[in-house]
Amino acid sequence: MTDSFVAQVLLTVAFVISAACSSASTEPASLFEATPDYPGYAWTRDGHTVSPEELGTIAGPRHCGWQSATFLNIGWPPGTHSSAAAQARQYIRDPKGVTPTKLRDSLELHATLPSDARATGYIFEGISIYLSPSDQDSAAYVVGTRSVERWPRSDPMTLCA
Repeated sequence: MTDSFVAQVLLTVAFVISAACSSASTEPASLFEATPDYPGYAWTRDGHTVSPEELGTIAGPRHCGWQSATFLNIGWPPGTHSSAAAQARQYIRDPKGVTPTKLRDSLELHATLPSDARATGYIFEGISIYLSPSDQDSAAYVVGTRSVERWPRSDPMTLCA
């Protein structure tokens, strides 16, 4: 083997590994396994960063033992900067069932995006939030490059004292 052939093979392997690592972060499962505490991830809409009061994904509160759950709060209607619970909706990803709700049973980690689902415009690292008029009162869709998750709505909001 020539040195240039070996160099080309190594470069190709490095590219494949790099692509695999970067694409992993664009899937809900990898991004929300360890969601940061408030203020959470910095989402954008129309190219501008939005406040957590408009859209936020944060880990559940540690003092209640809910940190493995992810809370998605959206000002309602989308685009609203919420200052109270009445101005927002909450959707929860809780695959371990740590919150005191039955939302784990409604969580779909391998969902299909409904035909009427529409992008909200909110994006973080290649992940988008979609809502479906036919079930936006019960779920939000978190869409990666290769997967879709259906997160159930918590109504009333799940709070920790």
